[in-house]
Amino acid sequence: MNSNLPHQEQPQTLPKPAAPELMVVVGEPSADKHAARVLSRLKELQPDLHIFGAGGTEMEKAGVELLFNCNNFAVLGIFEVIKSLLFFYNMRQTLLKAVSERKPKAVLLVDMGGFNIQFATALRKAHPKLPIYYFISPQVWASRPWRIDVLGKAITKMLTIFPFEEHLYTDKKIPARFVGHPLLQDLPSPEDLPEREEFLSGLGLDPARPVIAVLPGSRKQEIKAHLPVAIKAIQDMLKVRPDMQFIISRSTERVAPLIDAYLEASPIKALMQGEKKNITSVTLSPNYALYKNVDLIWAKSGTVTLEITLYGRPMLIFYRGNFFSYLLVLIFKCVKNVGMPNLLAGKELVPELIQLDCRADQLVKYSLDIFDVPGLKQEIEAELLTLRKELGQGDFVDNCARELLALTESHG
Repeated sequence: MNSNLPHQEQPQTLPKPAAPELMVVVGEPSADKHAARVLSRLKELQPDLHIFGAGGTEMEKAGVELLFNCNNFAVLGIFEVIKSLLFFYNMRQTLLKAVSERKPKAVLLVDMGGFNIQFATALRKAHPKLPIYYFISPQVWASRPWRIDVLGKAITKMLTIFPFEEHLYTDKKIPARFVGHPLLQDLPSPEDLPEREEFLSGLGLDPARPVIAVLPGSRKQEIKAHLPVAIKAIQDMLKVRPDMQFIISRSTERVAPLIDAYLEASPIKALMQGEKKNITSVTLSPNYALYKNVDLIWAKSGTVTLEITLYGRPMLIFYRGNFFSYLLVLIFKCVKNVGMPNLLAGKELVPELIQLDCRADQLVKYSLDIFDVPGLKQEIEAELLTLRKELGQGDFVDNCARELLALTESHG
């Protein structure tokens, strides 16, 4: 064999490029569900993408590698609070280390402002060029408005679920986009819900007479604060409008016994019995059929007011908390209104009866206005349905997924 023959080099096999990665940080079950939808869609668009971070069961089902499970994030008493501080500190440090070691293409933070704002700041300090997107803005418009400036220095872009939030950010030269609201994908259409006659007759009420639904809350403290006021308002309302009917919502099985105890001890108990009763109580979760088929709703301030808005139902928003909590709200709030329909409309479209105004006489007064002022009820309904159209302009799943796709396919 001729050893002087030129050596023929074997072709080298290049190492397979590592799969692109995305970190996602989620802290609440509802946000876990929304994020899982977005990430499932993103995986359809980019099958080789690997996603890791903190999340819950729904994200895990979507194929996300969980370094932390948000189902373990609940905080209860003082000792739990102390332990949680240590837990969240450890979580932040672990996630920061993971970003440094794994070098994801981008990071998506979802809701959970208490953790994610600080985490975004730490991320930006450690990784000045890393794309950091935030989906579901903290409620910077409701309190502590300085947080928007903190976010502006840390994040690359905010993906909002309300149209007015987009303008809050862009007005401060912070990139933002309204992507659509998740709730619209969960709500059944009115056509798929029972009709008024079927629904009210099933509860023993007369579909031909007016009906007010009462939603006092889903926590024990809320029931204790709101239900006595509502019961007094029902009594007073029936004195001037004896044809009125009421449905009291026992929002969850957990608070149903407390609501039943209040009703059992109240003067309206007798009106809840017999074939021609004026009042009934129901445990419906969710309450969509209720929203569709009543004429007016007395609703505790909160997410429920957005659901009612999306069904175009007139409402009175009420809330009474302890004085210290209310004082903190007064100090830190930066908007005139607290009800979601009023925030979306940019004006007081429906009455807000907060703290000292949360009284029986006020509930009766505004209810009579809605029923008796010509055209007022129809005007409110039309404006609420306009808000639904505005919120429904975006498919948040596809919009968010494509925003992220632009990051994970680039920034190499």
